[in-house]
Amino acid sequence: MGITERKEREKQQRREEIVQAAERVFFSRGFEKATMDDVAEAAELSKGTLYLYFKSKEDLHMAVALKGIAMLNSLTSGIRQLAENALEKLINMGQACIEFTSSHPDHMNSIMLLEGFELQSISYSADDMRQMIYQESPVGMVLEIVEQGVEEKLIRSDIPAPVIAHTLWMQMLGVIRFIMKKTALLEMLDLSPEKVYESHFELVLNGIRK
Repeated sequence: MGITERKEREKQQRREEIVQAAERVFFSRGFEKATMDDVAEAAELSKGTLYLYFKSKEDLHMAVALKGIAMLNSLTSGIRQLAENALEKLINMGQACIEFTSSHPDHMNSIMLLEGFELQSISYSADDMRQMIYQESPVGMVLEIVEQGVEEKLIRSDIPAPVIAHTLWMQMLGVIRFIMKKTALLEMLDLSPEKVYESHFELVLNGIRK
């Protein structure tokens, strides 16, 4: 291995170690309370060195969220292959999101926090974000499934497929967020998360069926 390759590998390894340190800090303290000083200390780096890799706390959070997205994609891509048609695939993807939320709540929360970020607060251009959304996030998978469903004449075609895909994803996140944050309220109202999810799937699928 040449010097250039070795340095690049070391740089990538250092970056991954920073992301792991950020996970520990963000997940234990919360993103709002955590600081770059906290992350630098957890990573055993100077703050200056940390800023060589990530220009802001938002950029660092994006890296953590993208790691969570990759983990979620790995789960959903396998589960959706078990279905025969688009509607079944959408249900499988939704159930995979629920399973991921249960097994990795902190990573799911980091994904949902991205919605609150202003584009100018992170070092991503509009094109970068568009590529991330359609090629790296689950939205791209949902869009492919919706387009398949339109071709199968199972999903309505009078609404553009991207609009349906984004709506489905935002609705799924909204229900997950509510269940994550309002556990006590659900118990008080005698509403189980399972029943809420089941009702959500039924209402959504009825709305997009052709």
